[in-house]
Amino acid sequence: MRCALLAAALCAAAGCHSQKRPAAPVPAVPAAVAPGPADAGPPPESGQLAWEKRDSDPGALDRAVSLFEAEARRAPDPAQALLGAARARRLRIARAEQDPEPEPSTMAVDAQACATDAHRSWAASFPEAAAARDSAALVGASGAEALYLEAVCSAICARMQGFTPLIERRGELVAALVRVAELEPDLDGAGAERELGALHAALPAYAGGDLEEARRHLLAAVERAPEDARNHLVLARAVAVKAQDRALFREHLEIAAKSGDPLAAAQAQALLQREKELFGPAEAAQPIPGGPQKRP
Repeated sequence: MRCALLAAALCAAAGCHSQKRPAAPVPAVPAAVAPGPADAGPPPESGQLAWEKRDSDPGALDRAVSLFEAEARRAPDPAQALLGAARARRLRIARAEQDPEPEPSTMAVDAQACATDAHRSWAASFPEAAAARDSAALVGASGAEALYLEAVCSAICARMQGFTPLIERRGELVAALVRVAELEPDLDGAGAERELGALHAALPAYAGGDLEEARRHLLAAVERAPEDARNHLVLARAVAVKAQDRALFREHLEIAAKSGDPLAAAQAQALLQREKELFGPAEAAQPIPGGPQKRP
């Protein structure tokens, strides 16, 4: 009874109009500890993240191809994702070429898909060029890498089918590579000049092949990017052997062998070991007329 009277008195003193007091407010939960959704783990991998792991993770390159192409299907502007897919496929082809037992069918699929993705990439940014007859001339600098990858992968695909497809596509390949050389001459270690040289060396003379033109382009690549061992290797393999220029062959393979690139060094050493097979026995030094003669 005393407790009830005391409560009534306190309520009256506080000006209460009800005998039931309101519930005390619940303190706000600090944002740092506010409840949230269950931890879903790390965010899903992107094509770019997989690409960046390509040298340290054996499966990253395959994942990059799949992820980039999935991103291209979802993106309102797919140009960058398609370019990433083409890059990844081109690297996968390059790695497959070093395999002692490559799978030609897999490489052909990659080459075709690489060319298609690269074409779609620059066409997304330059639709007027894609619709034009002389399309390469209308591609701007931002499309140079995609144009280059389309040409490189198309040439690989054509070579795998024989000389006829390469001859049929010669005009568009040369036009694309010449345009890339104008827009981005340093791209991929002077890649446009290197590919032009390789193309002119591969084609027969009746179909536009020209060994001196090939030499000119490859020497230009060497001058622009002397540190890129690929330029020296292609010059030795595609021009020096065909021209039977033993001095040129030795000079550029020795540079490639010392380049610090393990793969290029191995290729250079393998070619140097085949020198006799490719050029025949080295000619013996001829005696100087009037000089001392070696006794038998």
